[in-house]
Amino acid sequence: MLAVERAAYLTMDDGPTEDFMEKVEYLNGKGIRAIWFCAGEALERFSEEAKHAIKTGHVIGNRSYDCADFSAISLLDVRGQLERSDRIIEQLYAEADVERPSKAFRYPYVQDETNDEHFAAIERLLEQLGYQQPSFEKIRYAAPNEASMKPGIHVSCTLDTFDLAADGALSGGGDSQASNGNEIIMIHDWISAEPFKALVDKLLAMGLAFRLPKETSLNVQLV
Repeated sequence: MLAVERAAYLTMDDGPTEDFMEKVEYLNGKGIRAIWFCAGEALERFSEEAKHAIKTGHVIGNRSYDCADFSAISLLDVRGQLERSDRIIEQLYAEADVERPSKAFRYPYVQDETNDEHFAAIERLLEQLGYQQPSFEKIRYAAPNEASMKPGIHVSCTLDTFDLAADGALSGGGDSQASNGNEIIMIHDWISAEPFKALVDKLLAMGLAFRLPKETSLNVQLV
């Protein structure tokens, strides 16, 4: 029996890493574009690779400058992390000669944030800096846990392939919610290229059709 096709949004965390380019090219070959939530300091080291990803239709999001634990630093330091990384991303888009489609952010260590006032202040700061929640459509949101982040301007996920463990989480077997809505998939860029490719192939075999939010997909150039 053929799997029912559902939409999925692929998001990548904690890059770029040494094999970033290999992963980008693998996704390009499959017709998949992702949102990469990158640390500014890593973007400085892999700037040419990041510009190539931008030119071929991928989206670079902000993961702070060095993946700092926002729950443990002041709001002033949070602003510094966001703005420093944001300037790097803006420069990359300018050098790639591609209009930055939107400003997206994924919170590092969100599970450690227990101070609701601090969290709310960061959300207000993100809004002031022009960050928005991408227009993900018909998303299946599971019960809150460490992989299903607190709601807000920052980008959440419905399936974290690291926290949920590959085989059980990706099989869809026995999960009555599996066919009810689209997925925001999170993969960490620090996994090596070959397991990454196998994971992408498994997701495709599940019948997931990958897309970008509509405001970002205008930059996609199939190569």
